Amino acid sequence: MLSAFPWLAAASLASGIVSLGFMRYLWPYRNRLGGRFFLATIGCEALWSLSYGLALFVFDPALREAFEVPIWIAINFIGVFFLAFALEYTGRGHILRSKVMGGVVALQALHTLVVVTNPLHRIAWSDYTVEPTHGLATVVYAHQPWLFVNAAGFVLMIAVASFLLADTVFSYGPLYRTQAAAIAVSPIFPGLPFLLWLAEVGPMPPLNLTPLLFPVHLAFDMYAFFSRDLFEMVPAARRVADRAAIDNLGSAVVIVDSGRRIIECNDEASRLLGTSRDDALGRRFETCFDDVDLDGDNEPITRRRGGRKRTYAVATSPLTGSAGAAVGDTIVFQDITEERRREQRLAVLNRVLRHNLRNDLNVVTGYLEMAEERVDDEDVREMLDVAAENTAGVVELGEKARHIERALDADVDDPDTVELRPLLDEIAEDLSGAEPDAEVVVDVGGDATLRATPSLLETVFENLLENALEHDPSDAPRVTVRVADVETEPGFLAVEVADDGPGIPEHELAVLDETEETALEHGSGLGLWIVKWGVDSLGGTVDFEVTESGTRVVLKLPAASEAAASHGEAGHEA
Repeated sequence: MLSAFPWLAAASLASGIVSLGFMRYLWPYRNRLGGRFFLATIGCEALWSLSYGLALFVFDPALREAFEVPIWIAINFIGVFFLAFALEYTGRGHILRSKVMGGVVALQALHTLVVVTNPLHRIAWSDYTVEPTHGLATVVYAHQPWLFVNAAGFVLMIAVASFLLADTVFSYGPLYRTQAAAIAVSPIFPGLPFLLWLAEVGPMPPLNLTPLLFPVHLAFDMYAFFSRDLFEMVPAARRVADRAAIDNLGSAVVIVDSGRRIIECNDEASRLLGTSRDDALGRRFETCFDDVDLDGDNEPITRRRGGRKRTYAVATSPLTGSAGAAVGDTIVFQDITEERRREQRLAVLNRVLRHNLRNDLNVVTGYLEMAEERVDDEDVREMLDVAAENTAGVVELGEKARHIERALDADVDDPDTVELRPLLDEIAEDLSGAEPDAEVVVDVGGDATLRATPSLLETVFENLLENALEHDPSDAPRVTVRVADVETEPGFLAVEVADDGPGIPEHELAVLDETEETALEHGSGLGLWIVKWGVDSLGGTVDFEVTESGTRVVLKLPAASEAAASHGEAGHEA
């Protein structure tokens, strides 16, 4: 009569059947990252469990020893497949094609060959005998050194794979934490009885209870698969994205540790260094970049690449650990060669056009005035007047460009609190002095304040009001500035500038939405561009609405405070 022990054999068979069932559910995911290797791992567990369960009912010594072959094949390749799964699942798939991984597979194949041929040489185990215990075909054999080496490799691979999965738990936060932790912990349960059996700890003859704990291991795997989207959220994507973010940045990136040694760099950085990435790793940063100060502000540096000089802007940022301690620095080298060239060319052209053109046109203006005084023909005098007027317009345009440059170069990163009413009153007074028949109505409460660069804000409103008056053909042009009763984001104040002129032509507004002006569609002046650029620099938005009664421009600009924005609206409604 069988005691309770044969139920352990039945439990081993049941464990194998459960493993096969789990493989059936995993099959559709075989092409996901890590899927095929995870399937192979469960398959090895099924082979081990089924072979061991059947072997416990085989009492013929030769046949019983033959069952050790599939058991040890499963043992040898569980570690290989589980390690391969961990590598691919965590984004280290390139290691699978390395010589090291090839050596691991070759070593396990050698171990398997030794097990298969063990009856010929007995270097894995010896003195193999069947000693029935409680109705089970238990065996006793002497573990030879090769067997311990074989088992050590299996344990080491499982440990490395678990470490890689555990590293994902700590490196990538909660997104992949649960499923990676479940899979990393699961090998502990079958691993412990395997080590006890290997060390021959327990009753004699010892039973290898490892297959009996595979269901516990599978329970963790099933939890990761069914509850935590094992193959839907794969940490390999995060790891590949981290690597790609550095490689595809387009700028040279160097990462150093607290000892200022290079621990990572992308391909662009290695080209900047003039060496391979592997050669760069481990070198001290200052030996490669002696003109870069990681603790201070850095001016652009110049390097030769491909026989040409390139200019790089240097940006450094510290790396800190979980405790807030500095662990290194990230240094980004951005190639600004073309940008510098464009700036230099524009600066030269700007200086030549502004200085030389202004001086030459002033001379032209003087000669036109002299010629007009000496000419009696009215037709000629009229032509000279037109030439003088156009010349003055070009000079005025150059002066406006100079004011624009100064305004846009203002420090927008350190804005001030600006009271809107006094600023608008001053602009209105200046415009009324230049055009006595024009009327500028300022309907803005005294509490309306903005957070802006004063000179830039003044330039924006000055151009809006000036354009509204200049392009109104009536004898008494009128423009009104008021706080607009429109919906805005919290912390913003809407200001409306409205006129009763003919309206801004559609093609003038269309070019503001284009990336560049074209030959057939261009603005007639700088005014609208000044407004657009200025508002963008101030962190606001501008909308134009043209109707039959005129043009309505709504500017939404950062208010000095939430209270200021609400006070401005309250003042307008009152």
